This record gives sequence, C-alpha cells and structure tokens, in this order.
Amino acid sequence: MTDQAPNKASSFGHPLSNADYLDTHYLACQREYEATLRSAGLKTGWHVLDAGCGGSSFLPLMGELVGKNGKISALDLAPENANAVLSLVETGKIPCDVETRIGSITELPYADNQFDALWSANVTQYLTDLELRSAIAEFRRVVRTGGLVAIKDSDLSGSSCPASNPMLLWHLLEARQRANDTHIIGAFRGTVLPIWLRDAGLKDVRRETTVVERWSPLRPIERSYIGDHLRYFASIAKKEEISAEDKLAWQIIAETTDQLMNHTDFCYREMYVLAVGYVT
Repeated sequence: MTDQAPNKASSFGHPLSNADYLDTHYLACQREYEATLRSAGLKTGWHVLDAGCGGSSFLPLMGELVGKNGKISALDLAPENANAVLSLVETGKIPCDVETRIGSITELPYADNQFDALWSANVTQYLTDLELRSAIAEFRRVVRTGGLVAIKDSDLSGSSCPASNPMLLWHLLEARQRANDTHIIGAFRGTVLPIWLRDAGLKDVRRETTVVERWSPLRPIERSYIGDHLRYFASIAKKEEISAEDKLAWQIIAETTDQLMNHTDFCYREMYVLAVGYVT
C-alpha cells in the first residue's frame, strides 16, 4: 500500500465521490441499484431532477423510465461530475432531453414546483443534520403537489468487511464518530431517512432496504470497487484512535487485499435504504 490515501475524492473534497469511483460502485452493484431506481415510482413523461448526480450512472435508466417525452435535470456540486453528464449526453445513450447545472442540494437553483419527481442517491450522507433538513425542504419546494421525493443512501449498520475480528470495522467507525466525521455519521442515517421525510411534511412515506452481498469469486469490477473500499478504510485506520492490534489488522488488509478477495469464503456486504415520500 502506498502512503497516498485512496479516498477517491471529488474536486469538492468529499471522499468516495469522484466520477470514476462512483461509476465503479454503480457497476459493481448494478443489479440492485437498477432495481431500486425502478421501484422509486418514476413515470413516463415526467421531468425528474437527479440531485447530486455524481458521474451520471443512473441517468441512462432514468431516461428509459421517463421516455423520450420526459426530461432530466442533473445537478452536482463538482464541475467534473457535471461535465461527465454532458459527455454521456453526447453519446446518445439517454433517450430524453437532459440539462445540467452545478450547484448545491441545500440551495437548489430551480423554481418552485418545477419537477414531477426528485431522485437523490448517495448524497445526503455528506450532510450535517442541519444541512439535511435544508436539503429536504428544498426537495419538497421544487417538486409539484402529487410528485415524489426519492432518497437512496447507505446505512453502515448493515456493512461488514472480511476480518478475523468481526468488530474491526465497528471499532473504526466508532472512532470516526467520536471525531465527529460528518460523512460517517451521515452514512448511518439510511434506516431513519423516512423519519426525516415525514418530519419535512411529505406523505405516504415508504422505505425499501437492500443488502448488497458479493462472494468469491468476484467479477473484475467487483474486485476494483471492493478493493478500493477496503483500502480506503485501511488508510483512515492509520490515523485513528484505535488499538494497535486493530491498526495492524487494517495494515494487513491493505497489504493483502488481492489475496483476501481470492479466498474461497470471501464475502463483502453493504446495505442501503430507499425512502420515498409524496408532496401534498
């Protein structure tokens, strides 16, 4: 392992948010991710806002769901992610009109009641509680009455990593919570997202929990994603207030990631939640 932390950050500094990493994550979890987007409830002919579109991975299927008479607006804080959307549009792989903007989900640059639906995936985990409250208020503001707000995000309470000590990941996450790491704290919110939607005044809120589990032998794209994820955790473990035993265990994981993923009984698991509510 090199000394450079493999945090895969975007230009805005959020870890695990650059376009290449997001595309790899999507492809490694594509079966589950596409099933979740299909279940969100988007309709043909709708105008949908992808709030925090990342590298644009969800847009081709979103375009398929809204059809040629629909429209997608894609927003992201990182200019390079917005540019990735433009590059994808040029390929002709999205069957509807797409427009893109650079901006924050806590201050959406759109008029009231402009969209039939809003989709936001793997974004709210980067927000503080105050920022999340502002974002959901903005989501509700820009979606018309009867339209829907769909938020998909991770919940680390369902995650596990391969290690002889099953508490290894929990010790690290606990240390990051003690350090008031906004990203880690936000990544535990998945299960309670429906509460946030109801508190914001959305109605008929529903939830859907998905566990992504990958066993050996892994596909190349799965090896790339999972390897990046394990090395990321190992890189932050070097700096945390955890036991020397845990630090050594993470060092071994970083140095033997490929061998670890080759093990017959290797299993990687993560969980996310989709929360959907309607504007009244």
